[in-house]
Amino acid sequence: MKGEIRVNSFCNPVENILYYKKFYLKDGSGIQIDFLNSSHPYIAKVKNIDSIEDAKKLVNDEIFISEGEMRKDEEAIYWNDLLGCEVVNDSEIMLGTVYKVDNHGASDLIFIKTDSEDIIIPLEDIFLIDFDKHNKLLRVDWDI
Repeated sequence: MKGEIRVNSFCNPVENILYYKKFYLKDGSGIQIDFLNSSHPYIAKVKNIDSIEDAKKLVNDEIFISEGEMRKDEEAIYWNDLLGCEVVNDSEIMLGTVYKVDNHGASDLIFIKTDSEDIIIPLEDIFLIDFDKHNKLLRVDWDI
């Protein structure tokens, strides 16, 4: 009632969002968030937002962190690492290029642009064979 919002975390694990300090909106403007609880879904107070009307303006907005603040782990695969990757399946058939990664509740999904129609693959270990970050190549277990 005083500008609190619910924040859904797409971090893995979800509680990692609590460790970040600087958040940004799509337009690049900074937003200061203080989390009021420590379990998902998170309730947060946004600095300088003190009414329901102002909080409603943030409904369905996405917040981001800077790449420099992300945990640097050679083993980790971040969504932005996948964008622009070429995707081949285990039969060496080129499927296309990743143009979007999104979450639709059950799991993260990769969206692959092909010559004819888009392919959507759940971003789960059972479908991932190998990711070559340096050559931007994702190998998947996916038949077409």
